[in-house]
Amino acid sequence: MEYTSARVHVASPEDMPILAAAIGESPETVISHHLLTSRACNAWYVGDVRQPRGLIVQAHAFPAEPNIHGFDAEDIAGIIPYVDEWDTFCTPLHLVEGIERAVTAARDTTSLRTVTDIYHVLDSPIVDIPTHPQVRLLTDDDAMLTMMIDELQQTSAYKPIVAGAVSDGEIVSLAHTFAWSPLYVDIGVTTHEQFRGQGMATAAAAIVATEVQKRGKIPVWSTGAHNEPSLRIAARLGFRETSRRLYLIPVEEQLVPMTHEH
Repeated sequence: MEYTSARVHVASPEDMPILAAAIGESPETVISHHLLTSRACNAWYVGDVRQPRGLIVQAHAFPAEPNIHGFDAEDIAGIIPYVDEWDTFCTPLHLVEGIERAVTAARDTTSLRTVTDIYHVLDSPIVDIPTHPQVRLLTDDDAMLTMMIDELQQTSAYKPIVAGAVSDGEIVSLAHTFAWSPLYVDIGVTTHEQFRGQGMATAAAAIVATEVQKRGKIPVWSTGAHNEPSLRIAARLGFRETSRRLYLIPVEEQLVPMTHEH
């Protein structure tokens, strides 16, 4: 355990699995749980490592969007100045009001915009599984295809489940497991722009979600409230909403030029 101040601790590699256990399992915590158990992040906390009052988890691979956990807004606000290279904080709804000022102050502004993140689970089998002739489960035999995809090369204690569509020797639509905890598995999807609207992402996500369920785990789907294509896929496969968070994004204030009267 390393101390940054009398209150804020930098999590050591030994602390990280303890913190993962402390935040518990839910659709909202699966990504942080995965990062902590894989030791693929930086983390700061206030309080006892076994029951932190506040925790911020920042992925090495995507540092711009740290996740906030805990119940004490004042303690979490005290962690924010120690975090670098961020653009937004993914924040539980019950903490938003208490940390808004700390988020804007860290960027020397008073303006803030928010983006809603919606969490879903698939806790029943997919009915009428959608298929696509170009979409299939990818295996070790496809390593030459998958090795070029950054999302599949991240540090993890789990081997990803991957499905996709291949065109001219390139993956053009992809679904994969993004984060794991003992109970939940978060799924990510992406499709090249020119191949969208053909049902590839839905078919690939169905394959991955089914494979996750075969392993006795619950698929999780998280996406922005503005991302209508992603929300349509979730609805098509039978995911149901469980909770929401807010991304708190400081907005740089525009200086208004001074005018002089003559």
